[in-house]
Amino acid sequence: MEIEEVASLLNNPDCSIQVRHLDGADGYQLKVYSFTPHQESTASPVVFIPGWTSVMDGWAPLLSAWVEKRTIHYIETREKRSAIVPKKLRVRDYQMLRHAEDLSKVVEGLGLDSNVMWFGSSLGATVILHGMMDGLLKGDSAFLIAPNSQFRFPTWMVPLTAAPWWCYSPLIRIGLPYLKWRLKEPKQYIRYKRTLTQAHLLRLKRSLQANRRYDLPDNLDQIGARVAICVAASDTLHTGTDSHGIADALPNGSLVEVPSNQYAHEADLILDIDTWEAA
Repeated sequence: MEIEEVASLLNNPDCSIQVRHLDGADGYQLKVYSFTPHQESTASPVVFIPGWTSVMDGWAPLLSAWVEKRTIHYIETREKRSAIVPKKLRVRDYQMLRHAEDLSKVVEGLGLDSNVMWFGSSLGATVILHGMMDGLLKGDSAFLIAPNSQFRFPTWMVPLTAAPWWCYSPLIRIGLPYLKWRLKEPKQYIRYKRTLTQAHLLRLKRSLQANRRYDLPDNLDQIGARVAICVAASDTLHTGTDSHGIADALPNGSLVEVPSNQYAHEADLILDIDTWEAA
């Protein structure tokens, strides 16, 4: 999306918008949307990393309000259609560490220091944790929605790792009824349906292959920053026990419970974030 499309999606927020590609690792370039509010703000910038193949449409309710309050850099990871990629796509290029290396370089390109708050969801949240453990990502704090310590895809998705990428479209359509049954929140299903049907299919395959056996390293005690782990009781796709375990393992970790996964994509979440930051 370009500036006009983004502004329209977010209902023309009171901020300036910049859209560009910045260098990541290994020849990848990631698309970055930078929002700077017109009203002066003393809050630290937010580095916003959406989830696996996630599209901005699903985050519009939160972003439309948040970008008027503080500077936000929304970074789309390398598996997304917007990334500029090398000609050959290798499985190892989509491992969690590669994503963290990308973000390290992009943040450097943005001229940001450690005075930032990281915000991530699902895969984006896990990448932030992995990068902080490896010393690649610095920040004062992180607010993470439903990070995963493992990525174990449902049975219906396993054939996708071996099938030719051009088979993905019909296989995804076959899998959508399962997803609708699994997800208890209608709006969460709509977001995932939109995400999967708009994904770059070959990159989707490489990402599946690279992460289906991923395990978050167990040295979370090396993360000194304040980290909030946000969980929703009604979210049946991201397990609450997983998030609780991550929060307990962090030296400065805390748990923030919200009513639903959809709530975590709405403007109401800003109050929860502000309350946690001020605590």
